[in-house]
Amino acid sequence: MKTTQRAWFGAGILLVVLALAIVLGRFVLSSDQAPAGPAQPAPVASAAIPTATATPALPTATATATRPPASRRPAVATATPTVALPAEPVAPTPGPTVAPDLALEYSTLKPNEYLGYVAQRYGVSLDELAALSGIENPDVVPIGQGLVIPHRPGRNTPDQILLPDSELVYGLGYIDFDLDAFVAEQGGRLAQVSMTGLDGEQWSGADAVERVAMRYSVGPRVLLALMEAGSGWVTDPDPQGLAADYPLGHTNGGPGLLPQLEWAANTLNHGFYGWQDRGETALRFEDGTLARGAPGLNPGTVAVQRALAADAVYDQLPDRLAAFDAAYRKLFGDPAGLDAGPVLPAGLEQPLLHLPWKPGEWWHLTGGPHGGWFPSSGWAALDFVPETAQIGNCVPAPSWAVAAAPGVVVRSTPGEILLDLDGDGDMRTGWVLQYLHIVDQPEVGAVLDQDDPVGRPSCEGGAAETTHLHFARRYNGLWVDAGGPAPMVLDGWTAYGGFEYEGGMTQPGQPDRLAEHSRDRAVNGLFREE
Repeated sequence: MKTTQRAWFGAGILLVVLALAIVLGRFVLSSDQAPAGPAQPAPVASAAIPTATATPALPTATATATRPPASRRPAVATATPTVALPAEPVAPTPGPTVAPDLALEYSTLKPNEYLGYVAQRYGVSLDELAALSGIENPDVVPIGQGLVIPHRPGRNTPDQILLPDSELVYGLGYIDFDLDAFVAEQGGRLAQVSMTGLDGEQWSGADAVERVAMRYSVGPRVLLALMEAGSGWVTDPDPQGLAADYPLGHTNGGPGLLPQLEWAANTLNHGFYGWQDRGETALRFEDGTLARGAPGLNPGTVAVQRALAADAVYDQLPDRLAAFDAAYRKLFGDPAGLDAGPVLPAGLEQPLLHLPWKPGEWWHLTGGPHGGWFPSSGWAALDFVPETAQIGNCVPAPSWAVAAAPGVVVRSTPGEILLDLDGDGDMRTGWVLQYLHIVDQPEVGAVLDQDDPVGRPSCEGGAAETTHLHFARRYNGLWVDAGGPAPMVLDGWTAYGGFEYEGGMTQPGQPDRLAEHSRDRAVNGLFREE
């Protein structure tokens, strides 16, 4: 009997060793792949929402950095995406290729932290943390290094598909939706609102919802359904108690209509793009515990789950989701009937775009793929600085940003324009370019030819530490990942990413240009040919 036990014990040890070898082999192979995969890791959203496109300070290294080359992504981000299969007729959208037991969460290494401390704090394997984060030497890690935290909470969120992805994006599904008329018809507290908006004008409640929907590119019906489920503001003319001050039901955040709307839009984007583009499968609840998003969910459903989890514990989430679903159906009917199709069509390619400055000029790539509007959104943007700009301040540059392609200006607010490339005057359809942090910009309705001036880089339009141009793309309302499956290509230079703001641009026959806070032509300089 003892001999048999020893035989079985030896066989068990052999199986464990073989399994570990396979897992470690996959990590090694994954870290050597090219950056073409669509997923990118995102930092964990903090309680205080970071400024939309603030240029980050250079990380201070604790020792010589051993971060992988910028042309590589962390292991989790290089996997080829699979297609989630939600219940018909919801249009499928590529989802994360992540092991079904892994709840991945993203963070950065803070000052006075060591990687071993982070692993111990989260109760995860140091080796696995290093492998997923693309760290070659766990003993030498710079401050600011992006981290992929591999949790195994042993529980998933509900697997019911709530709504199609097109409902989460301010795109094709909203062309015929009259927000003003709808809000007025419902007769709730929202219809009574009159407030001074961010532009100094008087806004109605519908105006506030529309402004947030446009800026974040988030579907207003989703915002209204969250509002109705959270407080009744859409149909109830006199909500009482906490509902009167927290229109979206986010009692763990600040009161007031606009702060609640902006929190909801940012959190929805975090759930949507974190799942679709970056493989972020962990959802955190108000008590700090975690669950993994159920495998097979679509990004739109995960977005709603993330928003509702912020004010619930795990056991309360099913009821919160049911209340949202009931509110949505009461206001708008069956969500599946509103499906406008896949938000990221297979094989999508951008139109021809030029570097967005005048021929004969040197500009510098200072920011790789990052949030189009706040880090939680799709990492659609790149940052560029003209060589003529003053260093270390916000004085507008003498050089002009120009139209990368012909189009019509469909939005012009202080510091920002949206340039519609299909010419129909609707930001919800086709390709749209965002220019942010500019002055001397054209007005709404201006028709621009290629290379017409768009504005001069500055810090206008949002908090920024130094003068730069933030340049991003939308397609049918979707923030299109600059380093993803439809990468940004400018005069033959193709963008790629890693962690937020990392990455660079590549062109056959040329050395890569890396996203760096420097003005070295050989490192990050881009010259537009005459």
